[in-house]
Amino acid sequence: MTCPPATTCTGPREARPRVAVLMGPSAGSQYVFSRLASEVDLVAVVKQQRPRREVLRAVFRRGKKLRRGYWLDRLLLGAYTKLKLKRQALACSEYREVRAAAGFQPECAVQRVESINDPSVIDLLQKTQPELVVVLGTSILKEPVLAAAPCFVNLHAGITPMYRGAHGQFWAVLNRDFGNVGVTLHFVDKGIDTGAIVKQGRFEFDPAIDNLLTLLAKSSVAGTKLILDWIHDNRANFRASPTLTPPGPSQLHYSPGLSDYRQFEQVARDLLTNTSWKAA
Repeated sequence: MTCPPATTCTGPREARPRVAVLMGPSAGSQYVFSRLASEVDLVAVVKQQRPRREVLRAVFRRGKKLRRGYWLDRLLLGAYTKLKLKRQALACSEYREVRAAAGFQPECAVQRVESINDPSVIDLLQKTQPELVVVLGTSILKEPVLAAAPCFVNLHAGITPMYRGAHGQFWAVLNRDFGNVGVTLHFVDKGIDTGAIVKQGRFEFDPAIDNLLTLLAKSSVAGTKLILDWIHDNRANFRASPTLTPPGPSQLHYSPGLSDYRQFEQVARDLLTNTSWKAA
């Protein structure tokens, strides 16, 4: 299943790193993947699509640990996103850019799995021998998968270690921590976004247009530049890349519900009525 060279590549194929991509079904993952495809030699692509019943079961299980009614709160935010947030997000150029990549068709075959830890994924990595595996929005990788290739990096939508888990930028805004709205590229280990940090990028929160979807889109656009720059700068030895040790506590966050999002909207309204913010 080795992929042929991308037609948009500049420079000889042998000068490009051999890269595998493990990705989830999100529009942001598709966007980053589409940009990577023209810059690296894709030797394997695996797309994880978890069954809807499994996703719902995970939400119910998490709800038991977090708070009463969490599962319903999540479902309500999903409906609110479809009815309102998608339309609002069209005002954001990054969101429109990410949406435009939805129809991207790679030149290589894409292996589809329900679990990213399926034995077929291990077999594929061992067979294709990538120098680097880029992880985009999948479930947690287990040790047998991590042992199948020499280097894994994850593009995380949030600034770690403060905002590990889901929707890191959302929680940064909700905490009014506007200096930590951004994206992190880190090595993958057994934990949840706990790997050594190799690069981080931050971007501005715009209360006039930003919502749950635009923040994810901005992360995808900023994160794409982050990872392409890092690949270019560390082509000789990815594992030798210097790492960062940012200060601050480490905290794991989960996907928000509608009640959380209402608080997010209040933060945006407060900023819009703050004359000093407008002047800046």
